[in-house]
Amino acid sequence: MDAHLELVLCAPELAVLAALEATLRASVAALTAAHAELEAEDFAASPHPPSAQACLADALLTQVEALQHSLRRYRTLIIMQEVWARAAPPSEHSSS
Repeated sequence: MDAHLELVLCAPELAVLAALEATLRASVAALTAAHAELEAEDFAASPHPPSAQACLADALLTQVEALQHSLRRYRTLIIMQEVWARAAPPSEHSSS
């Protein structure tokens, strides 16, 4: 069985979280495209004050980055639990 399919079967929430990750990547691209000033090293220190929208976009991007990090950690934990479960010796109480 395909490893990705097997993983989704044991943790179906990963399918929805993968869709969320794709949406977050698209959101980052859209916000960055709409506010080119966000690409500057320190846009808040630029000679022209950033717009309120750019400031909110920057805050959103910070939150998106944190959420992406948490999603990666969650997926890694699920994968590691699956690996550990496969490596663990069969329990005396399991019905094989």
